[in-house]
Amino acid sequence: MSINYRYIFCSYNLFAFKDSQTQERFNEWRRPSRLKHISAISILTASLYLIFAYITRSFIPADILPLATLVHVYLVPSILILIALLAYFKIRYFLMTFLLIIAPIVAAIGNMLIVSEFEGYTTYQTELYLIIFWVFTVSGLKFIHALLSGLLIYISATLSAYLIYPMNTEAFVLHSFWMIAALSFGILSGYLLESSQKTIFLKKEELEKIAITDKLTGLYNRTMSDKVVKDELEKSKRYGHSFGLMMLDIDYFKNVNDTYGHLVGDDVLVEFTNILKKYTRSTDTLIRWGGEEFIIISLEVDKDGLMTLAEHIRKKVEGHNFKTVGTKTVSIGVTLNKDNDDINSIVQRADQALYKSKNSGRNRSNFLD
Repeated sequence: MSINYRYIFCSYNLFAFKDSQTQERFNEWRRPSRLKHISAISILTASLYLIFAYITRSFIPADILPLATLVHVYLVPSILILIALLAYFKIRYFLMTFLLIIAPIVAAIGNMLIVSEFEGYTTYQTELYLIIFWVFTVSGLKFIHALLSGLLIYISATLSAYLIYPMNTEAFVLHSFWMIAALSFGILSGYLLESSQKTIFLKKEELEKIAITDKLTGLYNRTMSDKVVKDELEKSKRYGHSFGLMMLDIDYFKNVNDTYGHLVGDDVLVEFTNILKKYTRSTDTLIRWGGEEFIIISLEVDKDGLMTLAEHIRKKVEGHNFKTVGTKTVSIGVTLNKDNDDINSIVQRADQALYKSKNSGRNRSNFLD
C-alpha cells in the first residue's frame, strides 16, 4: 500500500474541522486571500533582508561578511522571491507551502552560523526571535505548518546554543527565555488568528445558508432556484446531459389556511416536504418556489422516468393522511430541458404544464414539451 505523503502534508491537521468537507470549503475560501498575503509578505521580507544586508555590511567583521552576504542577500531573499512568484501565479501550491515552511528554518540556521562566529552576537540574535514570531503571525502559513516550522527552529536553536556553539550560562538562560517567549506568543497568536478565520468562515456559511434556504421547510428558496436551474442548463449544454423540472402545487391549500389557520398550514407544508424528501433521489434538488408551490429538478432522466417519478409522488401525497386536515392532493407540471432553454423558458413551460393539470381537474401530472 502506497502512502500519499503530499496529501498528509497538505491536508492533515489536528486543528482542522472534524467534517472534512467543511475543512475543504474553508481551505478553498481562504486560499485566494492567503496567496495574495503570502506573495506580498514574501516580497516585503526579502526586501527587508536586502536592506539589512546593506546596512550591516559596513560594520560586520570582514571574515564573516561572505557568510552574512550568502544568507542575507542570496539564499533567504531568493527563496522568498520564489515563494512570492509561486503564490502570485497560483502554481505549485505544494512546493510553495513547503518552501514557506523551510525558508524561516534556513534563515534561522543562517543566523545561528553568523552569530557563532564573533563576539557581540546578541545584537544579531534578535533576528532569531523575530523569525519565530514571523512564522506564526505574518507568514501566511496554516497554523499546523507554522507550528512545525517554529518547533524545528526552536529545537535547532536550543541544540545549537547548548551543544554546537555553547553560550555561557547567563547568555544561555536569557536566550532560552526569549526563545520560549517568542514561541509562546507565536503559537498563541497563530492559533487565535486561525480560530478567528474559522469563526468568520462559519458565520459566512451560516448567512449564505439563511439567504438561500426556506426557513419553514429547510429546502432551497426561490432565490436559489435561478442559480440551480442556470447551473444545470450550462452543464446540459456543455456535456449533453438532460434534466427535468417539475412544478408542484398543493390543491386547495388556501382552504387549509382559511379553515384551520396558518400554523396548521405550515404543518401541512412541512409534511408535504418530508414526502418529497422521502420519494426523491439524493441527486434531485428540492425548492420551495413560494406558498404551496414547489419545484423538483431531477437529473439524468427522460420523459418516461420523469413522469414515473411525478406520478409516484402524486400517489404518495394522495395516500398520505396529513395531521389535522386529513387527505390532500397535488397537481404537477413536468418538462424536460431543451437546447435553446433559458431559466425563464423552462420554468414557464413547467408552469404551463401545471396550469393544465389544475384546469383538467387537479390531482394529476401533465408533461409539456
